[in-house]
Amino acid sequence: MTLNDLVALAAEKGLTFDQFMMRAEQRMNANNPDDNFAAGRPLNFSRMTRHVKTYEPSDAIRNVMSEIQQPQLWVTMTEDWCGDSAQTLPVLAAIAELSPNVSLRILDRDTYPEAMEMYLTNGARSIPIVVATQVGDNGMSEELWVWGPRPDAAKPLVTAWKNEHETNTDWYPLLHTWYAQNAHQHVESDILGRINALVQR
Repeated sequence: MTLNDLVALAAEKGLTFDQFMMRAEQRMNANNPDDNFAAGRPLNFSRMTRHVKTYEPSDAIRNVMSEIQQPQLWVTMTEDWCGDSAQTLPVLAAIAELSPNVSLRILDRDTYPEAMEMYLTNGARSIPIVVATQVGDNGMSEELWVWGPRPDAAKPLVTAWKNEHETNTDWYPLLHTWYAQNAHQHVESDILGRINALVQR
């Protein structure tokens, strides 16, 4: 799969954030006995809803998003059962909404594995991953920046926690406590830094 293929797939099949939230709520309420992620859905949906209500973009991110002049597609690969996604996707979606020239579209990781294979993290299909793209002067899609699967500041913390604890169950509460205190600030600063770096290069 090429970047052009990925962009075309996201434009055709990708969900908006509102569609993603609606489907997540439907899945949560379905009580499907075959749903392996049913137990975690209420908490993830609650987290997403809380971030939708509480995230307030800073003037800095508003200003930089208002300066985007060319259409961009932010291809986002994730799943609604993902804890990292629940903590960060609402912020990413709200940032995208700040510019009329930015569209965010969501592809399910497990439905489109060929897309996910393009953006592995240390060989793993870690999510969420956001790929900001636009059409270049040659008419081909070009990659502007990539973000994920969690805020930059959280990555060394997770590495340390993994070394200190035997299972994800042991360290995941530490990560979600961190998210509760820092998600808005660090997701926003990561995206702001990537856009500013793009302008300066």
